[in-house]
Amino acid sequence: MVFDPFVCWGDSNTKLTIIHALNNYGSLSAKKVHNHLKKEFGISATYQAVHKALKKMHECKIVDFVNNEYRINEVWVRRMRVFADELEKNPKTISEMFSVLEGGKAVNFTARNESEMGYFVLDFATHYSMSGGKGPVFMNLFYVWTILPLNDEQFQNLKKLIKKHKIYVVSREGMVYDKIMKRHWEDAGGKVSIGVRECVSNCEVVVLGDYIMSIYWDTKKLERDILNNESYKDESSINYNQIYEMITESTKIDFVIIKNKEVAEKIRQKTLSYFK
Repeated sequence: MVFDPFVCWGDSNTKLTIIHALNNYGSLSAKKVHNHLKKEFGISATYQAVHKALKKMHECKIVDFVNNEYRINEVWVRRMRVFADELEKNPKTISEMFSVLEGGKAVNFTARNESEMGYFVLDFATHYSMSGGKGPVFMNLFYVWTILPLNDEQFQNLKKLIKKHKIYVVSREGMVYDKIMKRHWEDAGGKVSIGVRECVSNCEVVVLGDYIMSIYWDTKKLERDILNNESYKDESSINYNQIYEMITESTKIDFVIIKNKEVAEKIRQKTLSYFK
């Protein structure tokens, strides 16, 4: 079983590393899970903390508990796999978009859920990088995007992108949720600043070179997401089934993409100012 959900950004989160261990070794008792986390992944959590995390994951139906052993819930795995390749269904290819942008025209694109939004940005950035694009990626967001489950190819592309270009992530919100996701982005090599209220107004903005993505959320969807994120008081309170429902909920997230060297440079300089 090849599966890498929520694990690809490092092993600092106990629940994420548990998924990684169960994916590698199949069914395990709580004691064996704890041993793997300690010896193989360097997680210093106590047995009690690991057992508590396993019980929470069982309640959320991420893992099953059969014959005193835990294993990944196959239904959860299938649901993750379903949306992992959603972007492929969209008829407008990334290369076509770049051709339109090079012709001086704007590109409009609508993502059908948050997962598709994230995959599109990654695919766009990967194409930009492979086409000779230079310089860091700048992301001005409402809140720090969750670490999406990526397939092997997407994860490798993301690692190459961060290593080659660097990523600066700024969020308007500074919730506990943002602090947790901030750590994951930083583990991956990104630079993150949270709680910067002025970084966005009516849309999120991503800049790659001279390309500018303006991302317009459905306001009601955005409000629901922020309310969900506010409910997470610490890492142990994160409900991964709730996150799954949140990022796969049907919605409309509209992209407007242009190429403008002067405007892109102004956004880059403003974004960098949040890190001084």
